[in-house]
Formats: sequence, structure tokens, C-alpha cells
Amino acid sequence: MISLAWMILWVPFLTTTLIVCLFMTRPRIAAWLATAAMFLAFLASVSVCLQFFAAGSAHPAVIESALTWIRLGAVHIEFGISLNGLSLIMLLIVTGVGTLIFLYSTAYMEKDASLARYFASLSLFVFSMLGIVLSNNFIQIFIFWELVGLSSYLLIGFWFEKPEASTAGKKAFLTTRVGDVGMMIGILLLYGFLTDKGLGTFNFAKLEEVLPQAGISEGFMCGISLLIFLGVVGKSAQVPLHVWLPDAMEGPTPVSALIHAATMVVAGVFLLARVFFLFHMSETALGVIAWTGGITALLAATVAIVQTDIKKILAYSTLSQLGYMVMALGLGSVSAGMFHLTTHAFFKALLFLGAGSLIHVLHTQNIWEMSTLARTHEDSRRKGCLFLRKMPVTSWTFLLGTLALMGIPPLSGFFSKEAILAQASHGPAPLFVIALVTVFLTAFYMGRLFTIVFLTGHGQETGGAPAPHIHEPDWRILVPLVTLAVLSVVGGYLPLDAFLATGEAHSAGHGPAALAAISLGLAAAGFSSAFYLYRNRGSSLLGLDSAWHGPVSILERKYFFDDFYDLIIRFVQENIARLSDLFERYVVVEIGMNGLAQLTRGTGDLLRRLQTGIIQFYALIFTLGVTVCIYMLILSGAS
Repeated sequence: MISLAWMILWVPFLTTTLIVCLFMTRPRIAAWLATAAMFLAFLASVSVCLQFFAAGSAHPAVIESALTWIRLGAVHIEFGISLNGLSLIMLLIVTGVGTLIFLYSTAYMEKDASLARYFASLSLFVFSMLGIVLSNNFIQIFIFWELVGLSSYLLIGFWFEKPEASTAGKKAFLTTRVGDVGMMIGILLLYGFLTDKGLGTFNFAKLEEVLPQAGISEGFMCGISLLIFLGVVGKSAQVPLHVWLPDAMEGPTPVSALIHAATMVVAGVFLLARVFFLFHMSETALGVIAWTGGITALLAATVAIVQTDIKKILAYSTLSQLGYMVMALGLGSVSAGMFHLTTHAFFKALLFLGAGSLIHVLHTQNIWEMSTLARTHEDSRRKGCLFLRKMPVTSWTFLLGTLALMGIPPLSGFFSKEAILAQASHGPAPLFVIALVTVFLTAFYMGRLFTIVFLTGHGQETGGAPAPHIHEPDWRILVPLVTLAVLSVVGGYLPLDAFLATGEAHSAGHGPAALAAISLGLAAAGFSSAFYLYRNRGSSLLGLDSAWHGPVSILERKYFFDDFYDLIIRFVQENIARLSDLFERYVVVEIGMNGLAQLTRGTGDLLRRLQTGIIQFYALIFTLGVTVCIYMLILSGAS
């Protein structure tokens, strides 16, 4: 079992190495090698899960294997892996969904000139995420945490010749670094405090054992927890460090699916669950986490209702659903948060890949342009929308993903959403209201998207592929869509409790029926409202009169977060940089370095002039010196 786990970790890295060293000029081989390696990792993950549960009580709840990496005095750092129910769930998600996205990419990216570089970067991305999932200590997880950031930079900015893609990659990299600095400080503070108590360790299992007896005050524990949570805020794109995720849509669509479903953004939620024993020691920190998640869920959902780019709508949807997960964990339910992470991986990957199927055929991401290409024909009453007729697999699987995201039974999203709502109903009332409003908004923006793209034919002529060219894409695109659609249907029945062993029930059947009725009513009202507003409209944003122009403009500007950061960079950061440049140039370099050098050179020149080589000059200097000394002695004697 342990040997297989090590193999799962290193197979993607070996794939990256082989592609870079041997197959950069053979892109098709590189693509299928990476896909086969991911499928091998998935099979190994299934085998590890089966062995883990088949062993039953013969194995402990956590299985570790580690090597000593660094030993400096009392500092002991390991490189190892840790297997428990939580890491097994993530292994299946990362390798399973990853395999489908790799297969999808072989068709979607087939004609790209940098196909080999794409699959090398994609394999490195998966390796980095698997490192986070399997790490058994804080130092190792932080290293892979940074590798995930590097991998995302390479993939978001994959088409670096486009200024938008290059800027988006840098924005993602730098924004997440802000949170990572806080995370690093929190880890070091925790280790330093425990070291003073003689309990210093980075290992998760040992930390869980020694923290209760370390005597850390609630205030200090709150500070450490919030610093580590900053890393989660960056990676999982929570307010206020959420601004990078929508711009990350400049990368290839399969990359967007991988980031949103199985890798980077879920890394923060996984970390919260992995070290929940640490956050659980501070009620204040949990409260901050819950409110951060709730605010993110609501804010992202409101912005999504005015977006016109299909990928950005789904990106803001991911932000909102990540807020749900973080809120659930902040309210104390690891089971609800991880259950929603699991089901979300299925239907969000399905939605992104479905959007990619449309983009692949239509060559546009604008939903109004897609609507134009979906014009109904004279026989529309008999045959329906053009997409539903010519792209039935894409259309119906996208509908399944939409319904799952809305939380419609018996799809997987219903069960995980209800688990979070049930947990929120026992928390602060405002948070519960935010969760319910987000249910309505989710249904509204997804209803808007689906109505405009699939159910209307009133978009304005804006170009694009002619209608006769609309067709289903390659089987390598359809197979992942169908597989993810099936998982989106059955995912709510997965035995997640067996993996987490928290004793928390995650199915909606354990919650009040009234709550399920309310959430379903809100979802139905949201979708119906969107259908009513947009079924016969052109490129209107909300379908509302001009009196709403002010609120709509605020949503279009994304609550001015980007503008605020732009002002900070322009008037604060750049001015600080200019002052630092002037200080370095004139104080450090001119006065400090060059000035000292000139002083030394001038002193040397002066002293060198005293060495004339003329004996009469030396005698004169000697005589003058003796005269001065005698004169000083006379003066001192007279006084």
C-alpha cells in the first residue's frame, strides 16, 4: 500500500521529466504518455483505497512513511507521505478527474504548437497537488504549496504571447504569494512556540498529539490559525484575495477545469480539513473563517449574474461554491465541506469541459454570441434549439451539471448543498440567510447562462461559425463529459462518511425536510426568474430598466476590488518603489559605497604625497614634528 502511494506521487513528476527530456518534439507521444500515466495513478489510487479499507482494524487510522530529510540540532524535517481517509478522497478526485481532463486535452489542445509543453506543465501541476495531498508535515506541504503556485503560473499564462494571459499568470502568482507569506509566518510561529516548550515538530500527527498539552493561549492560537488561513485565502481565492481566479480563465479551458475541480483552488479547503485540529482550538478563528466563506459565496454569486464570458461565469460560480465549503468548515463541519468539495469536483469539471466543447466548436466565449449561433429554425417547435439537436451530448450533460450546481435532487449537488445549509442553520442567523440567498443567486446566474446559450435565439449578430458547422466534438471530449455527468448524478450517494470517520451525517435525508423545501423553492425561483427575464432578450445584462444601472455597474466593476488594488499599486507600491530606488541610488550607492570608496582613494592620494623619496623633505617634516612637540610641552608646563 505504501509503495503504491509513493508511486502515485512520483509518476506525474517522472512523466514531466520524460516529456521535457525526450518528447518535446513529439507532442502526440507526450500527450498520450501523460494521459496514460494519469490513468495509471488513478488505478493505483483505487487499489490503495481498496487495500486501506480491506485491512480494517488491522491498520491505524493514519499510515505514514517518511525519510529524514534535514536534521540540524533539534530541527528535524521529514519527507514523507501520510495516508488517511481524507487523503484517499483527494487522491481519487485528483487522479480520477485529472485523467478525464488529460484525455479531454488530447483533443482540445491537439492543434496547439506547444502541446508537449502543455502536458509537461499539466503533469507537474498534478504532481504538485498530489504532494499537498500526501504530505505528512507543514514544511513539505508548504514546498508543494509553492509548486502548485508555480504550475498555475505556467498554465494560466500558457499562451504567454497574449498580453492578457501573461498578465493573468503573473496576477495569480503574486496574489497567492501574499497569502503564502502569512502561512509561512504562522507555521514558523507555531514551531517556535512548541520548541520553547520542548515539543517542536512539523509533523501533523505529532502536532495533533502535542497541541492540547502545549498550553497555547486562545489569542496566540487565533493569531497562528489566521496566519495559516491566509494561505487558504490566497489559494482558494477567498475575499479579499479572490481577484486572481476570474482572470485565470485566460488559460486553456482544460486547465480551468483542473484548477477549479481538482487542484489549486481546492488545496486551501483540503488544508483546512487536514489541520482542522489546529483551527478547532480557536473559536474566534473559526468564526472569521466562516464569515470569510459566507461573504465570498455571496459576493461572487452577485458578480456572476452580470458576466458575459461563459468561463468567467463558471469561475465566479467556483468562488461562490468555495465560499460554501470554507463556511462549512468554519462552522465546524469537515464532513459537509469535504462532501461539497467532492461533488463540486464532478459537476464543475463537467461544466467547464462542456463550456470548452462549445468554445471548441464556436470559437467564442461570449454567451450572447453563442446565443446568436443557436438561432432556432422555422421547424424549431418540432426540433428545438440548434444546440440540443446538433450537440445533444454537450447540451444535456451541461444541463445536468447546471442542475447539480443548483442543488436539484437527486443530483449530487443537492446532498452536499443541503449538508452545508443544515450546518449553517445552526450557526449565526446572518450566515444562514447569506447561504439561502446564494442558493437563489446560483440558480439565477446558471439559469441565465443556460437560457441565453441553449434556449434562446435572439442574440445580436456578432460573427462566429455558421450554424451548419455546429456539431459534436471528438469522442475524447464526449467520454469525459458523459463520465462526469454520471458522477454528477450518483456522487451524492458516495460513502464519504466511511472515508472521513467523523461521525457527521452528510446526506440531506438527515436534515429537516422544511430546509430542503426552502432551498428547492429558492433554486426554482432563481432559474424561473432567469428564464423569464432572458428568454426573449438581446444583450441586456439583467433584463431590468435603467433605474438599476448603478447597482449593475458596481457588479460589472466587481465591487471595485481590482480598481482598489490598482490604486494601491499605482500610488502606494510604485511610490514606495521609487523612494526605495532613490534611497538605493543616492544613499546606499553614491554616499555609502561610492562615497566610502572616494574617501579611501582621497586619503590614499594624500598619504602617498608624503612619500617623496627626498631625504631633505623627511628631515624637514621630522624637524617640524619635534618643534611642535616641544612647543606643546612648553605650553603644558607654563599652564
